[in-house]
Amino acid sequence: MISFYPGPSKIENNIDKYMQDAFEEGILSCNHRSDEFMQLMQTTIATVKDKLEIPKNYEVFFTSSATECWEITDQSFRGKKFIHIYNGAFGEKWANYNTNKKVEKYKYPIHRSISLHHLDAMEAKSADVLCLTSCETSNTTFIHSKTLQKIRKRYSKPLIFIDATSSMSGINMDWLSADLWYASVQKCFGLPSGLAIMVCSPKALSNLNQEDKHYNNLYSIYKNQQKHQTTHTPNILGIYLLNKVLQQRPHIRKVENELKNRMERLIKLMQKLGYDFIVPTTRLRSPTVLGIKSSEEKVHLIKQEAKKNGITLGNGYGTWKHNTFRIANFPAHTEKDFKNLHDFFRKIEKM
Repeated sequence: MISFYPGPSKIENNIDKYMQDAFEEGILSCNHRSDEFMQLMQTTIATVKDKLEIPKNYEVFFTSSATECWEITDQSFRGKKFIHIYNGAFGEKWANYNTNKKVEKYKYPIHRSISLHHLDAMEAKSADVLCLTSCETSNTTFIHSKTLQKIRKRYSKPLIFIDATSSMSGINMDWLSADLWYASVQKCFGLPSGLAIMVCSPKALSNLNQEDKHYNNLYSIYKNQQKHQTTHTPNILGIYLLNKVLQQRPHIRKVENELKNRMERLIKLMQKLGYDFIVPTTRLRSPTVLGIKSSEEKVHLIKQEAKKNGITLGNGYGTWKHNTFRIANFPAHTEKDFKNLHDFFRKIEKM
């Protein structure tokens, strides 16, 4: 079965070998204060920064999930004025999770880019934190890097936080456009769930609440990181697999180019076959997840036939649950996987 579900999705083909390697090397039996684990931490962070082209002065941290990152940003930046900018379910959930007293929300339509005039009216320049979602998995929208650059340039005072769960390790992120990025590994990293990556700028670390006493606060994470340690016993296997998977991948610019080319071919095929997309504007469509609209009956039939042909398609989400399906386009997917997908859609259109 080939999974095109947009997370958890298909894992890298060599994961079974890497898991066996981890067992044989004995790293899974090492405690998290040992020299062996600290060396793994140091090596993995260096690999992540190299392959994803993260600036040298940005820090890379590990958490359990993107959802935990909601909690960390809420607690470790307590008292700040937040503006959450979103157009879909996951951006909205992040905003609703934030328990800070100074939280404002700006919901924009999926067929339009973010309005800077609207943000001006919300006095975004005086905010402390702006929160955005780079690829909104629920409706398959995407914030173009040029839009992020405009936001960064116009609002230089606030910190900018980015949920990059469906883009990090698949898209070449413009790291300097934001101060805190986070993503779970079960999408573009091609790994089993249970690990997340947070990338922080010096500006973010200089503004966090050092008095935060919550269990996994960002200040403690940072202080432990300086010793190549974690605040708690971490997902050692996940960190090991992350290092192994990224070591065998090309650098992010090549990965992004391959994903974008593959998505263009898929879009052309679906257009030719008469399908409609959730996101009508090409520039606002995610390169990593494609959302297709149809009737509820046809969506049900397509997903049913796909399973018979060894293919798992993603369900619609939230508002789009019944009349859409989603297709993941992640680095773990192969050209052969997409050939099978193309052949399947050509076949069912003849039924």
